Amino acid sequence: MHPLLPSQRQRAELRRCQGLHSIRGFFIAIGILLFTISFRLIKVQRQISVTPPSRIQAKNAIGPQDRRGLSRGISRLSTRRSGSIVFLKDNTKHRYKLASSAPIQQRTSFTETRAFVPGVTRLKVDDPKYQKLPDCPSIKWDTEGIEIDNIPHSFDTNFPAVLGQSDLAISQNDDAKAQLAKIGKHRDKILKLLKEHGAILLQTQSISQDVEGYRDVLRELGLVACKDPLAARKSLDNEVKKVVPNTAGLGLHHDRSDYAPRNNLYDELIEEPKMPQFSAFVCFQPACEGGEFRILDGVRMVREMDRNILKRLYEKRIRSAEVYGLWLPQSVFNVFAGWAIKVLPENFDWKWSSFVNPTFKSRSFFKAPPDGWQDPTSPPQILTDIWRYEILLQEQSPINRHPQTGEVVWFNNIHLWEGDKIQWKKKFKNSIGARSKAVYADGSYISQDDLDHIVELTEKNEVKILMQPGDVVLVDNYRVLHGRESFKNSRNQSRLHAVTFGEEFI
Repeated sequence: MHPLLPSQRQRAELRRCQGLHSIRGFFIAIGILLFTISFRLIKVQRQISVTPPSRIQAKNAIGPQDRRGLSRGISRLSTRRSGSIVFLKDNTKHRYKLASSAPIQQRTSFTETRAFVPGVTRLKVDDPKYQKLPDCPSIKWDTEGIEIDNIPHSFDTNFPAVLGQSDLAISQNDDAKAQLAKIGKHRDKILKLLKEHGAILLQTQSISQDVEGYRDVLRELGLVACKDPLAARKSLDNEVKKVVPNTAGLGLHHDRSDYAPRNNLYDELIEEPKMPQFSAFVCFQPACEGGEFRILDGVRMVREMDRNILKRLYEKRIRSAEVYGLWLPQSVFNVFAGWAIKVLPENFDWKWSSFVNPTFKSRSFFKAPPDGWQDPTSPPQILTDIWRYEILLQEQSPINRHPQTGEVVWFNNIHLWEGDKIQWKKKFKNSIGARSKAVYADGSYISQDDLDHIVELTEKNEVKILMQPGDVVLVDNYRVLHGRESFKNSRNQSRLHAVTFGEEFI
């Protein structure tokens, strides 16, 4: 080696020093961020004003008793832009139509993005129409006395049920009124299949290719809409919520108010988690590439799972946990920031005694650095992964009985949380772990072998549906989990899906 060139050990030491400089810069940046947040909160509190009641117009309110349509408003056109789509709203007929528009710049590059747990923010929805909807019902638990060994091994092989236009006697020449009449005629058949299989795909229904037609279909079926359990999705038309347009994939999950642990950390009071009985998903425009809708039969999941693993999970019960570190898998400064934004402005009794609701259990400990931390090619932030802070939420059963059929169903979001580990390199995947995870009720960890079995079985039994414009998937949330594949948008085509939550069919 040339005497003027650094040795391998010197190069490794140089990289390590650069990593320490990066860590120092990180903490300086965090300090600046916390100062900015504090300054912003003071500024916002000084500028708070109450919206005059005259500006709040409770027009076209929707209640569960109104199945056939909306009250008529004054004729006026307004526009709403979403991606590369412009919705034209006609208040006389209360409809949204897809209209052409100049394309909006979209990210065109496509990489394999991770299936992560998005940080869903609960919003205070002040729209009077939204407030007229019934609250999302609380989850119905029936978990006592389940005999794991007595659960049958047979499962539904026709999941999901599929009905095309020919099955509903709909022809291409039928207008919207005729299509609705035929869907209404087959209503009992559709709901029967939904009960038997847990999910049903209504294929290529031309009437449901716009928001108004989609809502008319749901009213013809008798779905009573309820509020979003997370209150976090943008509304296209009150009852119709736009699916989050994140191009990353999303693991299989239930749309529950405790969807991810971080959603409940800053709640003033601990309430029973909420979940709608039914969800209706519609495709207005597919992605340029990918974006398949994923569903999983929770009955089949339970019946095919290793009985020893299922018995351990059921007998020991589980808790969801949010995991923090100095930097990885997410910075503990997120806890302070969440407290400053969500708790500090409120008059909570525990505001000055805890950063999160004190009902939750928390623990911290030091850990060994992740495998491969000595590798000079490893990113410097790996050196900070020596400490953990975990917040454990209330214990729950991983399985439940279906409130109507009594069948035992898989009832948790473990696959969603485990999918978060995809973001790490293979050698760090299990040592760094996910930002949200499941642990046993006593706080002990579920073995990685058991978690791997759950993930493998989930992905083996899931069904992927490449939805086309007008496709509607009705889902029984107690039985079926759902998710999506990562997708690619183009300059002229952006994925536009929507969802409506319902408490019952009447």
